[in-house]
Amino acid sequence: MRLFSVILLLTSCHCSWAVADFVNGNFESPPLSEGVFSSDLPAWSQSGGATSGVWNIPTSGFFNAEAPEGTQIGYSNNVSMAQQSTRLLTQDQVSLFAFAGRRGDSFAGSFRMELWAGGTVASGVVTGGTLLSSVDFDHTLLSPSSFIEIQTDYTPLANDPLIGQLLSARFVRTTGNQMNMDNVRFDAIPEPSSSAVLILAGMVLCCSKRMRRTELIGK
Repeated sequence: MRLFSVILLLTSCHCSWAVADFVNGNFESPPLSEGVFSSDLPAWSQSGGATSGVWNIPTSGFFNAEAPEGTQIGYSNNVSMAQQSTRLLTQDQVSLFAFAGRRGDSFAGSFRMELWAGGTVASGVVTGGTLLSSVDFDHTLLSPSSFIEIQTDYTPLANDPLIGQLLSARFVRTTGNQMNMDNVRFDAIPEPSSSAVLILAGMVLCCSKRMRRTELIGK
């Protein structure tokens, strides 16, 4: 009975093994009621002195769409915003992802997403770091009240001197008034596959049989 419970738990588990490299990268903090926005953007450094925060959408007349991930998105009226992650550059290719959004009115804006290595982050600027790659989001090419996933990549060369340095994400407003984004992250670590779960369940079954045999011999 206990063995059945263990196998049932393993096969029903859908827990993600991905690590959150950015603090508040999904902009779910602080939690807000639908249609409400804040004037604070925890964990993200800002440049420009304008209002930035998180926004629980949809909001009629401004963002008639659900958030791509969770219930909230990030917004910034500043020149730039940035955060240094906990991820180190390794020998493998690194990919930085985010959802870029266009609000439904004339306050929408375009921006550039940048991937950096090293340096320090303060006031929305990466000082002493190296720009690895970037991608531009043009909001005029996207339908109002919608999102698109954007991505920028970097593949280190052999003996790349930047290997081992912390990676950062920076968003720079290029045109318009407001940047809107969600779910800033690096390439995700996949969840355990069903075959991996079955293998683990088989190991549990094998160990259980051995334990049972040992108990019988001991009687």
